[in-house]
Amino acid sequence: MIVRLTAEQAPKALLLLADPDWTRAQQALVHATIYGYQLANQIVGVLVLKTTKPKTKEIMNVAVDPSYQHRGIAKALLAATIKSCQQDANCDQLEIGTGNSSLRQLGLYQRAGFEMTTIWANYFVDNYSEPIYEDGIQCKSMVRLAQNVKGG
Repeated sequence: MIVRLTAEQAPKALLLLADPDWTRAQQALVHATIYGYQLANQIVGVLVLKTTKPKTKEIMNVAVDPSYQHRGIAKALLAATIKSCQQDANCDQLEIGTGNSSLRQLGLYQRAGFEMTTIWANYFVDNYSEPIYEDGIQCKSMVRLAQNVKGG
């Protein structure tokens, strides 16, 4: 079941899975809509959505507890967010960014209707104090994706 959470209810351990910089993860929570995926009274997935520009919202953080991954939880959170934005008069575009090394996430986002728009070269190298690696690939650049939620 998908539930709304306050910033205080958002599980730190999950947020850190998607962004290892706690200061950045906390900043994303300010003035954000936070969705949790609840299973047996436990939040096992989280998605943070924030207005970044007029008529544009960005998914700032998506994370699922490792023991619950590959069960459709992130897909369900994304689908609920897309539906919410489709019904929101103040949202025409939905954006998300992920690392060049986040191959599973890139596939998930594209299957959910997002298309790659730009690459912010060396974003993670320039903005994080420690190197990030996923599946043996250094996360250097941010791949930006977007979708027009109104279908036009």
